[in-house]
Amino acid sequence: MNLDELLKAAIKDPSKRSLFLQTLIKSDVYVICKNPVNHESGDSQLELITTQNPEGEVFIPFFTSYRALQQFAKQYVDCYKINCLRLFDLIQSASAVLNPNSYGKEFSSQEIKSILLIARELKIKAISVNEENMISYRPAEHSIEHITKAASKFLSKQPNVDRAFIMEMIKGSEKPQILMVLDMMGNTNTRRLFVPLSKYISKIVQPDEHLSFISYEKGMGKKAAETVEPFYVRQKRFFER
Repeated sequence: MNLDELLKAAIKDPSKRSLFLQTLIKSDVYVICKNPVNHESGDSQLELITTQNPEGEVFIPFFTSYRALQQFAKQYVDCYKINCLRLFDLIQSASAVLNPNSYGKEFSSQEIKSILLIARELKIKAISVNEENMISYRPAEHSIEHITKAASKFLSKQPNVDRAFIMEMIKGSEKPQILMVLDMMGNTNTRRLFVPLSKYISKIVQPDEHLSFISYEKGMGKKAAETVEPFYVRQKRFFER
């Protein structure tokens, strides 16, 4: 049974709720967000969309599938696929509803914290199923000059960035995402670079383009950079020539 079927079964039969929860925290779910940013550590900076129920209570909607998300949104929205346990760790002080406006389940902040506690005791790792093995890279199949042009302008003012690469990243059968790999000097705080860079580029990124960032020093970054030539190379200073 897939996650949707398990959810329906758990709603009808309380004895199946345990199996559903065990499967849920090991599964990927979808959230609606603004300008998602991936970090090489596996953490995600997500500006999640919240909504209200008829009683005015605020909650975070999340979904078992992209189809369920579309049925809720009724229009194009930025979304992100993330391991459910990882999501719970990000939103543990909030309430969330799985598949709102359909067959679904509400999770209070207390319930989310309890699930996280149990997962830690059982040493369940929050990672998407076969996440690393499902990722491949290739040169972009459509023009991304608007991104490279804006990124080059931004990076030219960053003295600690040596090179930058850009390509498409494909996770399994998902729609390709645009990945930017940054080769930086020294112990650069990636968050201090990635966050302002993503905000700068978000002004020109097309609605159907999803952009992620990773450091070249990471294994995934080196593997991705092998597929393309750098679109940006820092100009050497006089004393470096």
